[in-house]
Amino acid sequence: MEATDKTVAMPPQRPRFERVQLNTRVRVEIEQMLQRFVVDHNTTVQSSVDLALAEFLAARGYPLPQPTDDRRSR
Repeated sequence: MEATDKTVAMPPQRPRFERVQLNTRVRVEIEQMLQRFVVDHNTTVQSSVDLALAEFLAARGYPLPQPTDDRRSR
């Protein structure tokens, strides 16, 4: 992997936020690339999709509120 000037955020290893089910379907090609990414970066689909959606929404003016300890699941 080549070093670049641009840093890309990586999904957290063990997120501890409360979660809900999100039912959706994606193109086969996206799922295949996601599975490659998960293996290559030793992460999970859950963490990758969570981060991708957070970045997508923030880039469009919908940033997530900063997490607080009382909002985390224990």
